[in-house]
Amino acid sequence: AVVSTQSTGICSELVGRGHLVKIDMGRDEPMYTVNLKKRSNGLLPVKRPAQTSPFGASDSLPFQLPKLSRPNPSSALTITSKIAHDSINKNPVSAVIELAQANGMTASFNITRTSGPPNRKKFHMRLDIGTRVFNSVATNKKTAKQNVAELALRTLHSENSGGATVAAPVVDVSQKQSRDPHIVVNYISQFTPIHSAKIDGQGFFGKAGRFSYDTYNRLASSVQLSTVGRKVISVIFIEDLRSGVPMWSPVSLGTGNRTVNGDNINLEGKTVNDSHAEIIARRGFRRFLWKQLRFVSGKDKNSLPFDPILEENGNGQYRVNHKVRIHVFISTAPCGDSAIFPISEATQSMENLTEHKPTMENEKQGLLRSKMESGQGTNPTVIGEDPLTIDGLMMGDQRLKTMSCSDKVSRWNVLGLQGCLLSEFIEPVYMSSLTLGCLYNHGHLSRAVCCRYRDIKLPAPYKLNHPLLGCVPGQEADRELGKTNEMSMNWCAGDNEVEILDGCRGRRAKGVVSRLARVTILKEYSDFAGAPKHKDYNKIKDDLSEYLHAKKVYNEFVKEKNYGVWIRKPIY
Repeated sequence: AVVSTQSTGICSELVGRGHLVKIDMGRDEPMYTVNLKKRSNGLLPVKRPAQTSPFGASDSLPFQLPKLSRPNPSSALTITSKIAHDSINKNPVSAVIELAQANGMTASFNITRTSGPPNRKKFHMRLDIGTRVFNSVATNKKTAKQNVAELALRTLHSENSGGATVAAPVVDVSQKQSRDPHIVVNYISQFTPIHSAKIDGQGFFGKAGRFSYDTYNRLASSVQLSTVGRKVISVIFIEDLRSGVPMWSPVSLGTGNRTVNGDNINLEGKTVNDSHAEIIARRGFRRFLWKQLRFVSGKDKNSLPFDPILEENGNGQYRVNHKVRIHVFISTAPCGDSAIFPISEATQSMENLTEHKPTMENEKQGLLRSKMESGQGTNPTVIGEDPLTIDGLMMGDQRLKTMSCSDKVSRWNVLGLQGCLLSEFIEPVYMSSLTLGCLYNHGHLSRAVCCRYRDIKLPAPYKLNHPLLGCVPGQEADRELGKTNEMSMNWCAGDNEVEILDGCRGRRAKGVVSRLARVTILKEYSDFAGAPKHKDYNKIKDDLSEYLHAKKVYNEFVKEKNYGVWIRKPIY
């Protein structure tokens, strides 16, 4: 017998005992064929074909099928905070083996068959963990093994949120499926706020790490492309105390460790120049603030994922409610000044350490540093060096330089997370805490993100913010060799999808402009405030005198201290 179900863009047929499923994605897409096996509570997809990554990699994770049944709770594996950390920071094969061992099981990798012509052979890899089976296909054995391990980690993490920090993803097959693997559709955007006491983890920093890893894994579980490679993730979440109990909700996520190549930079603001995780998360947080601002001002009455955090301040602006705290998590030390120390000096944090004790041992510490194009690491900036020019970059005479993440985070603690354009409508927004997943040293981190500016005199309402600093307990700072993935993910509360960028190009697939690009931010401003007097982004910023005055004070301070110079992108 044949059972057929139809929906917009999808047609499925279950044929005979083999349960062969054919999925037709539309006129322009290939037919996908999948084998299913029976299980007690439904059908489980066990073989899926691979697809080619638009980033140029030869392999990627299998095509994501709609959920045919919810996972059996009895088959969910226990995932501790350490396993959650290792799943992000370690090789996926090592991580899945450790996950299986922690649950008293073994992880078995086997090649079931090969397919394709001899010069384009494909290897079908099967992974067995207890009664669970996962399959992947790739053009070499190593990649096939990594892909199937990554797929298993995503699936198992999505079934075990360590406290159900988010609602399970729900797929409505009546909706049109996205043909762009860089946009994940049909994903629940509302994260269920959770009492912090229900989150697995040791102390505040342990809970912050587990909460952030769970947020990433829930969102990443629906991404169709391969994320194999070393990962850096950042999550910004709020702690709402208005009900009398601490309720946590994620509001922004970013991943990545790339900057745009010089030949891909766009003077019209159509590229995302810096795709490092914390920078992407902060851009997403600004999008979240624009959504909040439109709602509380009455310009957009679409429902928010939770109660608005902004309120009127009585002076024609808005501010974050004083019972709402903003917390930032980064899976490793931000590049630049906070990471300039040997791994052997990485330490654990103390929950009760509220006073900062910065390390200031030599004149090299505290300097502004820049990321180098197509390279890893940072170099100090030099006062008086030639500015970047567009023709110099295009001709290859100059390499694109981008300010380090430590320097950008430190400036957020001076000028606020909201940025320039939002400062016209919102009081400065400062983080209450900064948690690292690993590579933590209190002396170096406190110096890098705030304390090197301890003598600065800022105009009101700006201030030097000293957030609570710490790291996830029990995590060792391993020196994992291997490249990070060029993929950069972004999401903020209220989004119905995860967006994926090529970090080296600063755009989505086929050159599509990101929702984080400067032109998109400018459109947010224009939609809210009306058509600006100037079309140029920098000239619009020049009209915001209060913010620019504080920024000028900051620039003069770092110059006076001989910390270096803030490098600007070429504007013409």
